[in-house]
Amino acid sequence: MTYGIGNTSLVRAKKLEDYFNIDELYLKLEGENPTGTHKDRLAIQHVDDALIRGYETITVGSCGNYGVAMSFVANKTELDCKIFIPKKYTSNEIDRIKSYGAEIFRVEGGYEESVDESRRMAEKKGWYDANPGKKNTPISLIAYTEISKEIQEELGSSPKTVSVAVGNGTTIAGLHLGFRLLWRKKRAEDIPKMLAGSSMGNNAIVETIRRNSKDILEMDPDSLDETEVNEPLLNWRALDGQEAINAIYDTGGTAIGLSDEEIIHYKELLEKENISLIPCSSSALGATHKYLQDYETDGVHVVVITSGVKDV
Repeated sequence: MTYGIGNTSLVRAKKLEDYFNIDELYLKLEGENPTGTHKDRLAIQHVDDALIRGYETITVGSCGNYGVAMSFVANKTELDCKIFIPKKYTSNEIDRIKSYGAEIFRVEGGYEESVDESRRMAEKKGWYDANPGKKNTPISLIAYTEISKEIQEELGSSPKTVSVAVGNGTTIAGLHLGFRLLWRKKRAEDIPKMLAGSSMGNNAIVETIRRNSKDILEMDPDSLDETEVNEPLLNWRALDGQEAINAIYDTGGTAIGLSDEEIIHYKELLEKENISLIPCSSSALGATHKYLQDYETDGVHVVVITSGVKDV
């Protein structure tokens, strides 16, 4: 099953190359996936696994994109889909989830509480738990290794850096695993430096790197400052955070926090390349730019735009 998922475009961003004085900059446009984000890759991986193992129902906790992706893919099969969403969350994504036939449960608290409730009900009801972290980490990371393979095949060589926006850390950990597997198979000469972009002061991965810790840290949930711009990036307990931290340290990369104003700024720069995207996705470009201000800008650099699509 593919349902049009994957094999997204890798486009050169010549205007941004000139603006940042970078040799070669490419954008991986994950908004070309059917529901508009990279989360479709994760959803299809778990739906396939659920079907193989004989489950009838699949569940996740979500604030939007993953819930949409899961309900879309489940709708293509015979799986019932249950999505747990914070009560306080209001978005058009809820209507999209309903349009794919999923059942929605509203949960007190935030994203983490929705994941916890989804997991609790999965265990109680015998549903397939497709939430990030814990026992699902291996299969979740495999879903995103495909992005690495596509980048390597398109370029014909390894980029110097690869950046992506982070919340739980699943995507950057999967990208790292993908390039490491290619390197082990001698299909890649190097493993790129992994760069994470997120919301300043509102993400456990960024905070862990800021404190020079090699063990993922948890933040005080009450310390997070949620806005419409940064909401998808907020995370006080990154569910695949340790894997993300390992990826960053293994490659000599970093995690960089950006203000809402900076996120909007990088979104506007991407729009000059005729790229439409959800604002939070632009934090990946911010991570690349800020990192390269302190290092040589020669070579090839790739920014994974998790919701990006080229306007025609």
